[in-house]
Amino acid sequence: MSPTKATADDKMPADDDGDADDGGSALPIPAIPSILILSSAILLRSLVGFHHHSGEGGHHGKDDAYGGDYEAQRHWMELTYHLPIGEWYSYDLTYWGLDYPPLTAYVSYVCGYLSDLLVGPETVALKDSRGYEDGLHKSFMRGTVLVLDVAIYFTAVWAIARRTCPRDVVERMWTVVLALAQPAVILIDHGHFQYNTVSLGLALWSFHFATLKSFRGCVIGSVLFCLSLNFKQMSLYYAPAVFAYLLGRCFAPPERAKTGGAGAAFIGRFCALGATVIFTFVALWVPFALYSSPGVTAGEAVMQIVRRLFPFQRGLFEDKVSNLWCALSVKPLSIRRRIPLSIQPLLAMFGTLFLAMPSCVALFHYGRKTWDDKDVNGENLRRLLWGAAACALSFFLASFQVHEKSILMAVSPISMLMSDGPLFSAWFSLASTWTLWPLLVIDRLQGAYFACSAVVVALLALYGRPAEELEVCRQKGEWGLWDLGLGRRQSGWMWFATIVTAVIMVALHALETSVAAPESLPDLFPVLWSLIGCVMFCWSWLCCSGTLYEPLPLRSTQPGKDCAGKVKNE
Repeated sequence: MSPTKATADDKMPADDDGDADDGGSALPIPAIPSILILSSAILLRSLVGFHHHSGEGGHHGKDDAYGGDYEAQRHWMELTYHLPIGEWYSYDLTYWGLDYPPLTAYVSYVCGYLSDLLVGPETVALKDSRGYEDGLHKSFMRGTVLVLDVAIYFTAVWAIARRTCPRDVVERMWTVVLALAQPAVILIDHGHFQYNTVSLGLALWSFHFATLKSFRGCVIGSVLFCLSLNFKQMSLYYAPAVFAYLLGRCFAPPERAKTGGAGAAFIGRFCALGATVIFTFVALWVPFALYSSPGVTAGEAVMQIVRRLFPFQRGLFEDKVSNLWCALSVKPLSIRRRIPLSIQPLLAMFGTLFLAMPSCVALFHYGRKTWDDKDVNGENLRRLLWGAAACALSFFLASFQVHEKSILMAVSPISMLMSDGPLFSAWFSLASTWTLWPLLVIDRLQGAYFACSAVVVALLALYGRPAEELEVCRQKGEWGLWDLGLGRRQSGWMWFATIVTAVIMVALHALETSVAAPESLPDLFPVLWSLIGCVMFCWSWLCCSGTLYEPLPLRSTQPGKDCAGKVKNE
C-alpha cells in the first residue's frame, strides 16, 4: 500500500489547496526546547573548536607542506583580500592555491576583510601572514564557520524536519537534535576546519524548495543548488539525483488546465530551470572573465578555474579513502597501477553513473508523478533525500579524486531521515565517523572523536518511537529491511549488520592501540579502515537505493493519531 494513500484520515484539509507539502501547517516546536536544542548544538561545536585544527603548529602527518585546511582557508582570505580577482586562481599555486569554486572565493574575500577589520591586518598580510596561528585569530576563524553553520545548515535542518514530521513535534525535535549532533560534520568543520555546512546547507535548502508542490519552488531550488555547487564542487555528488527529479517535475502534468497542454508545460518548465542555472553561473563566473589578468583571455581565465577545480592529474583517490578504487588498489590487485592514468577518469565516470542510475530512475519517476498523489508528510522530500544519499554514495565509491571527507555528502541527507530509518541512520552516522579516524589521528582530534561519538550514542539510547505505532506499521507491512525504531524489534539483516560492524569497529580501535603495525606493513591499520569502510558504504548504497523502490514508512499527519490514522489510547 502506498503510504500517501493509506486512509482518508491521513489527508489534511490543507491538501485541497495544495499547501500541505510546504510544512506551513506543521505544529511548532515549543520555544524552550528550541532554545535548548540550538544552544546545545552551538556549545558542542564550540567545545570541539578548542581542539587542534588541521596542520596546527606545522603538524600535518607525513606531509612536508605547512599546515592543512585551516591554513589553506586562511591563505585564501589573504590572497582574495589583497589581489585582483584575475589572480585569485593563479597566484603561487605551490602554496595552497585556491581550488574551490567562485562562491567560496567571494566568501573568503568577505572573511578576509572582516579579519583585517576585527582582528588585525597582520592576520591576512600578503605573504607575511603565512602560517599565522594567533589564538584570537583562531577564535575568529572558528567563529566564521559557526556563524555560517547556524545561518545556513541549522535553518535547513529545521525546515526539512518541519516538512518530514509536520504533526509529530517530538519526532521532529529528535530529528533536529540528532542531525545537529552528527559527529562527522562537527569534527570536520569545527575540528579539522572546513566550511562544508555551507554547501550542505544550501543543498538541503534546494531539496526543500524543489519538492514543494508549486513549480516555483523548483526554480528556487535550482538556484540554491547552483549556489551549493559553486561553493564546493563536491555538491556534484547530488547533481544526477537533483537533475533526475527536476526533469521528472518538468514532465509532470500541468498544475491546472491551461492552454498549450503538457508539451507547452514541459518546455516552459525546462526553459525556466535552464535559465536559472545559466543566470546563476554567469553571475558568479563572469567577473573572472571580465577582469582577467593582462594577457589572459576570458576563456583562458575560466579554464584556469576549471583546471583548479578538477585536477585529474592527481589520480583516482587521496590517501586511504574507503571507496572501491582504494580497496581494489591493495596488493595484489593494485588496480591503480595497472590502469593508465589517461583512462582512469573515464572509467571512474562510467562506474559512478552505473551506481547512480537506479536512484536517478526512481527519482525521475517520483518527480513525474508529483501531481498524482498528495504529499501530506513530505514524501517527495524524503524520497529526494534517500536518492541524494544513494547518489552521493555512488560518487564516493566510484568517482575520481575522492577524499575521505567527501562522505559528508551522504551523511547530511541520511541524518535527516532518522524518522524513516532510525537504525540505519544511527548506524551510518557512527560508521561514517569511524572511517574518518585515520584523518582525525593526523589532526590530533582523538579526544573530540570519542567525545562526539559518545554524545550521539547517549542521545540514541534515549531515542525511541511509540511501540503501538511501530506495531501498527509493522502489521501493515510498511517497513523495509533498513528500518524499525531503535529499542524495538528490528529487521534481522539490519540488526545483524549493525552488531557485526560495531564489534569490528571497536575491535580495530583496541587492536590499533595494543598492537604495533609490522615494519613491512606500516599502513596496515589505515588500509583495514579503508577496506572495512568500503564494505559498509557498499551496504549503505544498497540500502539507500533499495529504499527508493519500496513504500516509505507511514506516519501520522494529525496530532494524537498513529500511522494508521487511529486515535491513540481509545
